[in-house]
Amino acid sequence: MKCGGSDAFSGITANPLCGRICDTVTSLGGRAMLTEVPEMFGAETILMERAQDRPTFEKIVNLINGFKQYYIGYGQPIYENPAPGNKDGGITTLEEKSLGCVQKGGRAIVTDTLALGEACHAPGLSLLTGPGNDSVSVTNLASSGAQMILFTTGRGNPLGTAVPTVKIASNRTLAARKPNWVDFDAGGLADGQSFDEAHASLWQYLLDVASGRIHTKNESNGYREIAVFKNGVTL
Repeated sequence: MKCGGSDAFSGITANPLCGRICDTVTSLGGRAMLTEVPEMFGAETILMERAQDRPTFEKIVNLINGFKQYYIGYGQPIYENPAPGNKDGGITTLEEKSLGCVQKGGRAIVTDTLALGEACHAPGLSLLTGPGNDSVSVTNLASSGAQMILFTTGRGNPLGTAVPTVKIASNRTLAARKPNWVDFDAGGLADGQSFDEAHASLWQYLLDVASGRIHTKNESNGYREIAVFKNGVTL
């Protein structure tokens, strides 16, 4: 799961809808990954409280503190967030952005943390080391074994990586404006659609993508890009 170009609706519609999918996958014994460590800052205790045991809790603490040290080591501010586009979309603080971001993990138990490029093996929710940068994050997820990426957005992004990248719009305006980018419109949740209805619809869509019955927009458009995490600060 990944978000990019988030707006004020992301934490209300698309992100919690992804959380429902995460809960479904993990309840069936599947594996899910959540990344963007800088966008956990301010909401990290929510994830820590869901650690399956004390060693996992300590791994989450080390994951968060390690990424803060990464910024400090390069002399960069830790809390240089939200981005200008997020602010234009109505997000005001990092804590507000982070509280929306972690909702993509639903209520699943956190069972592991992963280093960059480490394969995901543990059933449940794993937290993957990586920045918030969209292209780098989706590449990280794919390199750790993700077979499908749920990418929520309020501002829009045409990206895709080596695996099907499902773009989920947080609002109807974006879905209508960018039909060649957006795969699923979660904006109805702001207009009274129930989460149960939206979940059933998105779940069926994901099953169709996984089975090859339909293709995501990134597959149809040939957007299969990668971006490698490098030395220096990547937000």
